[in-house]
Amino acid sequence: MRVNGRLLLRGGTVISMDRSIGDFRRGDVLIDGDRIAEVAPAVDVWDCEVVDADGMVVLPGLVESHRHLWYPPIRGAAMDHVLAHMVDVLWPKVASHYTPDDLYVCTKAGIADALGNGITTVFDWCHVLNSPDHAAAAVAAHLELPMRALFAYGASMRRKLGEYRGQVEHADTWAPARRLRENELASHPRLSMALALQGPEMTTLAMTAPDVAVARELGVPMSMHVGIPEGPPGQGGIALLSEAGLLGADMQFVHCCATSDEEFRLLADAGAVATTCPTAELGLGMGTPPIGRMRAAGLPPAVGADAVCTASGDLFDEARAGLLYERARNAQSRYAEGRAVDDPSQLGMTAVEALEAITINAARACWLEDTIGSLTPGKAADVILLRATDLSLSPLSDAVGTIVCCAHGANVDTVIVAGRVVKRGGVLVDIDVARIAADLVRCRDRLYAVERFDGLIPPRGGSAQPAGASS
Repeated sequence: MRVNGRLLLRGGTVISMDRSIGDFRRGDVLIDGDRIAEVAPAVDVWDCEVVDADGMVVLPGLVESHRHLWYPPIRGAAMDHVLAHMVDVLWPKVASHYTPDDLYVCTKAGIADALGNGITTVFDWCHVLNSPDHAAAAVAAHLELPMRALFAYGASMRRKLGEYRGQVEHADTWAPARRLRENELASHPRLSMALALQGPEMTTLAMTAPDVAVARELGVPMSMHVGIPEGPPGQGGIALLSEAGLLGADMQFVHCCATSDEEFRLLADAGAVATTCPTAELGLGMGTPPIGRMRAAGLPPAVGADAVCTASGDLFDEARAGLLYERARNAQSRYAEGRAVDDPSQLGMTAVEALEAITINAARACWLEDTIGSLTPGKAADVILLRATDLSLSPLSDAVGTIVCCAHGANVDTVIVAGRVVKRGGVLVDIDVARIAADLVRCRDRLYAVERFDGLIPPRGGSAQPAGASS
């Protein structure tokens, strides 16, 4: 029972992600209502509920700067795909057939999975809104579960596929988004809106400009995929937006693998933000994560997991993948010159930066750095506790190094969103995980109906159909 609405996390190893506060081998975090009140080696209060955080690491809640929450029914299904195969097969054969109920089920599943992994905020890039009812269903799922989110309202899969293939002329389909913005999402304390735009590289500048105008009319930020795939000449979408006078601080750019260094400079000068998704980019052949080039342009790197069809959804995995790729890139440049790596500075990225990429930098990539991303007094009380007594983290000799090297979602013991405990003792609170899992199986079985299954998964080892495909 809360005493005076206050909760004290006592005696944990505190990693604040606020350089002005620092870290404490043993420290306290006081939560007052839905806000962080104090972070110190010892907080002298008595009239509050106390959580014994001894043997725990206390961190700000992880921030997911780019995730498509609608993918859980096809988890792992794109491990042997490339992006073009998803566009030609998974999107038309599965995503186009999502019903509002399917989207409700998989959005709840995605949120519960993320919360369990210590993710307290997600930028939900929802581009499977096949009708206004789909959008209402997705928002209903968000409103039912206690996650902080930006709901990025995207196009229907039919429109997305048509525009991707150059077969559809632009039409203003944002009326349902306007209604959501004016009603359910007008002033919600933890759920706000963005627009998920195709952007000039997936369509044309002429089709993108009216969408940008709608976002600015609504007063919401917008996000676009750019710079994929790497390999062919870059399409220069950011440069096109800049030349048209459209590039602004209300824009987020995702992936950016083929984005030029000049475009990164334009992006930074405009105050726009960017995020990369290392596992998806490397796994689907989309390109190489541009973390180093983001850093060179003065853009604090943020990473997301993108989609669980080809990534685990665990942000600790993404932080590691981004760090290791960036170090490999820097090392390879030295090897190519006949030189060894003989100083840590030559690796180009530190463990602290990797952790920042899923906390404070990711918050900035969601325009929320003043609200979340660090254990700073006055910010929202979005906090997680990791069990440092787990053998995968023990004995926590170097706290940040151990987390970046070894942590995973299973280490998350406690999750707090806006001062509310939503996971305790490793178990989600007041969330019926068994029911969500059963609904997800039902959703999968409908989407993977035999008549649409052919071609969804490439044959392996000469087998025409993988084991378990018809389950």
